[in-house]
Amino acid sequence: MDSVKITVLVDNINGITPGYIKDFGFAALIEKEELKVLFDTGTNPNTLSHNLSQYGISPKSVNAVILSHNHYDHTNGLTSIIQEHQNIPIYVHKFWNKPVRHSGIGISQLQVFVNEKARECTELAKGIFLTNTQSSGDYGGIHEHACYIQANQSYILLCGCCHPGLNKFLSDRSDLNIPIDAPLHFIGGMHSFRFTDAEAEKLDPIVKSVTLCHCTQNVNTFFKQFPSKCQKAILGKTIIYS
Repeated sequence: MDSVKITVLVDNINGITPGYIKDFGFAALIEKEELKVLFDTGTNPNTLSHNLSQYGISPKSVNAVILSHNHYDHTNGLTSIIQEHQNIPIYVHKFWNKPVRHSGIGISQLQVFVNEKARECTELAKGIFLTNTQSSGDYGGIHEHACYIQANQSYILLCGCCHPGLNKFLSDRSDLNIPIDAPLHFIGGMHSFRFTDAEAEKLDPIVKSVTLCHCTQNVNTFFKQFPSKCQKAILGKTIIYS
């Protein structure tokens, strides 16, 4: 496996690279081999469009979009992509059309692929996986899936808001045939999730990095549990996982 690049393109709580616009919501660009996949799209299409341009790519060069869950701050930037790339494949979870609070834009007229269960998305690229759809009681109920990306011998777990909890997405490794002792990187919004100290101690030998974004509430806890491995994402800064 080659190295993987992930660049946070929409975020609202951390530092910022000059030239980018900070905005509420979350979006990250996955670059694997020649593939470019946008994971979530933020709130504002103008912000996403500007930050993509600042990074040096156009919406037409994005190969696919993965939407983690149906909240507006993860979906509404999508219009900036489909204005220029109407047939772009969009991956959503199987409960996408269930009514939720704070729902995002409609996508029924687009090229939508529904993720029924945890699987490797080989039609995108070898080493890109979608988890099972997990549920949470947040905001009256929300469903979410996450993405694993393989980089050489490690795996990156990319989350939108992690409403169901990081533990639930970690439990999907068995369904994805990801070795339980494989090195892990975490990146994304973590909402109110936190590991117990015992859980963090058990995971510590295989956790290589933790990058906190967007909605993470327990920032200090993550830094305490993974002090030499934890960082806040910088909007516009590319992380290379080798």
